[in-house]
Amino acid sequence: MHLLVERAKKFLPKAEIILELGRYLVASAGNYVTKVVERKTSHDVVFLVTDGGMNHHLSASGNLGQLIRRNYPAIIGNKIEGTNREIVNIVGPLCTPLDILIHQGDVSVANPGDLVVIFQSGAYGLSASPNNFLSQTNSEEILV
Repeated sequence: MHLLVERAKKFLPKAEIILELGRYLVASAGNYVTKVVERKTSHDVVFLVTDGGMNHHLSASGNLGQLIRRNYPAIIGNKIEGTNREIVNIVGPLCTPLDILIHQGDVSVANPGDLVVIFQSGAYGLSASPNNFLSQTNSEEILV
């Protein structure tokens, strides 16, 4: 980072340079947990519908249309061990095609009631998400 600031000052000597390092500093400190409420298959693609999505964790959904989609690391929290796995899309409850938390992720086979855990969620989770979007319920933040 120091080198980046020095190079920027060389080209913009009078500019004040401010770096916002939220994700860099605290992303690994938080996890987002949501419950599977429905399992659907459409055109041979499995969808796990959860009770929270981009309304709770906008950055995991791709921030309203990120060009290059990158899944956050995720697991089925109550089925960590085992070899019964599948490729799925994990989606939220909103009526928008942007409400995708995990696209074609490799996870343990899950059913309603199972818990999806999305890692590296410690920055820009709930506070940067469209809470109450379409009258959906709010998430809870718990500090352990």
